[in-house]
Amino acid sequence: MTAAGSNLLLLLLFALQHSCMARWPGLRRRTYALASYAAVACLWALWRPLPDLLWRTSPWVWPLWVASWALLVGAAVSLGAGELLGWREPGPAVFREPLLYRYSRHPLYVATLGILWLRPVMTEGGLLLAAGLTVYLFIGMQFEERKLVRELGEAYREYQRRVRPLL
Repeated sequence: MTAAGSNLLLLLLFALQHSCMARWPGLRRRTYALASYAAVACLWALWRPLPDLLWRTSPWVWPLWVASWALLVGAAVSLGAGELLGWREPGPAVFREPLLYRYSRHPLYVATLGILWLRPVMTEGGLLLAAGLTVYLFIGMQFEERKLVRELGEAYREYQRRVRPLL
């Protein structure tokens, strides 16, 4: 199997683990988080390099890439990093609108897209990872939006009318 084929298979396995376990009834958040950490570790450890350089960003892009990392941390903290990372089980679903979520329904996704696409050096492998995770993210966003409407009802529908999904 080619390196690209192997890497695509790793992305598919991560997506299946992450998506299927997210919908597993009664699964503890900690179990889901640990399995997700293991899947990311496998993706990282088994990823085969595709080192051909495609582009380097200009220096003015670097602050945006760093800002994407800061946005990721800020969005995670505002949501409750303990629950998000599996350190604490989530409580009942209650609609909240932390600061960053007043400007984007999915600032974690905006941050992830910035980290993937604004990276200082883009190789073939980096492009495959960015493209694969971007497709997964946009598909996952549709499922997440439906779940949030089911769980939070009219409060979330009104939020959807006021706030854009990304920017």
